[in-house]
Amino acid sequence: MSDTLYSDDSVALKAREDVLYLKGAPGFDNASDLATAGINWLQQHKGSQVSFNLCGVSRTSSATISVLLEWLRMTQQKKLEVDRITLSDSMRELIEMAELSDVFPAHETSFAAPGDT
Repeated sequence: MSDTLYSDDSVALKAREDVLYLKGAPGFDNASDLATAGINWLQQHKGSQVSFNLCGVSRTSSATISVLLEWLRMTQQKKLEVDRITLSDSMRELIEMAELSDVFPAHETSFAAPGDT
């Protein structure tokens, strides 16, 4: 069972077990709310590790990267291990173009198609 942490017409953030799932087309208009919703969930998370699944992100921007970076900061503060970051092709391309591949401390970064969730 997944919990919806944030949802509007263009994007949804859900949590299931140790994973945050982001789908849709996040942008600057909802980045702050998405970051806050994910941070609140991470602060309450009882496990020792988390994963981020962004393979359902259909449109990327620097706002999406900012949200992910805020979540990663919270994992560091809580000393949570980031097990996996799963990215859509468009997210992967943007991260590589921005030369941020080394910023993500996951043991494994998977590049998956949207149907892999």
